Amino acid sequence: MIRVRPAALCDLEAIDAVCVRNGLSSFDTVETRNWWLSHPFRTEFEGVPIGWVLESDTDGIVGTFSNVHMMYELDGRRFKCGSAGSWAVDRSHRNSSMLLAMSYFSQEGVDLCVNGSASAVASRLMPALGAQRTASEDYDLSYFWITRRRNFARAVLRKKKIPAAGLLSHAAALVLWAADLRSGGRRRNLSEVKQLNGFGDEFDAFWEKIRQGRGRLRAVRSSAALEWRFGGYLRQKRATVLAIFQGGHLGGYVVLRRCVREHLGLRQFVIADLQALDDSPDVILDLLAAALEATRQEGLDALEWQGWNPAKRQVARSLHPKSYRYPVWPLYYKAVNPSLVPVLARADSWDFSPFDAF
Repeated sequence: MIRVRPAALCDLEAIDAVCVRNGLSSFDTVETRNWWLSHPFRTEFEGVPIGWVLESDTDGIVGTFSNVHMMYELDGRRFKCGSAGSWAVDRSHRNSSMLLAMSYFSQEGVDLCVNGSASAVASRLMPALGAQRTASEDYDLSYFWITRRRNFARAVLRKKKIPAAGLLSHAAALVLWAADLRSGGRRRNLSEVKQLNGFGDEFDAFWEKIRQGRGRLRAVRSSAALEWRFGGYLRQKRATVLAIFQGGHLGGYVVLRRCVREHLGLRQFVIADLQALDDSPDVILDLLAAALEATRQEGLDALEWQGWNPAKRQVARSLHPKSYRYPVWPLYYKAVNPSLVPVLARADSWDFSPFDAF
C-alpha cells in the first residue's frame, strides 16, 4: 500500500535521501530543521504542512513534495502562500507522483499556491492541476553579463553538447569579446555602494516605504524575512548584499547568491533580489554596476538576472546583457483566495524575482 501524508521535521533525513536518489541536491538536515523553526511567520502558518511525503508500507518514504511558507502583500493586505519546492519520487513509484501534486494544490490554510521553478514535465501538468501561467511577460527570459568569456563560452558549448567544448571555447570567447565592444563600455558607479554583513533595522524602514506601491503582489521584505531567507548564505560566504544609502537612509539593495552549475563548469552570481525606492532607474543601474564589479572581483563567470517588472527589465537591458529564453514557462500559480483571481490575471500585478518565486 502507498499513501500520502503531511511531512514533518522528523522526516527530513528520509526526504534528503529521496532527493539524492533522484538526482536532486542533498541538504543539511540540521540546518534545514533550524531554518523551519526560525521562520518569521511560523505562527501564522501553524497547521500548514511543510510538504507531503509518499510512503510505502515496504519501502518507507519514496517521494516528497515540499511546501515553503511565504508571506506576500498586495494593496496593504497579507496573503499566505505555499511555494512549491522539491518534487522527487523514486522510479518504482512514479505512477503515484500526482498524489503529491494534488495534495499541494488542494491544501487548506493558504491563499495562494506558486510554483516558481516548474520543470518541463511539471509545466505540462500545471493546467490539469488547476494552475495558471502568470500574466507577467518574459519571466522565462534570463539576462547574463559575462565576466569570464572563455569559461562562459565553454559552459554554453557543453550545454549544447558540442564536442571539444574546451578547444572551441577560445574562438567563442573572441566572438563574445567582439560583441561586447559593439555594445559599449562599462558604466561608472555614480552612487556609493556599501557591502553589508546582514539585514538591520534599515531594511524594515525600507520595506515600509516600498510596500506602499499599490497593485503589486510581492513577498514581505522585512529584516526578519530577509535574514531567514539569506542569512545562512551570508554566513557561509555564498551570498553578498550590496546597498545604496541616500541621506542616511537605505535607497536600494541587491542580494547576489553564488550558484555553481557543476555539470557545465559554470560559476556565477544570481541576482536573488533587487529593490530600489520608486524603482529608481539610477539606483538600479548603480546596483547592477556594483553587482557586475563584485562578480569580477569574486572571479566568477557571469551575473544572471531573471524576473521583475517591464520597467526594471528595461533598465537592465540598457547595460547590454546577453539573453537566454528557457524552453518552458517556469512560473505558475493557483489563487485559492477568490479575491486574488481578478487581480492576478493582470500582468501589472506581478513583480516577481527569485526571492518572490522561491
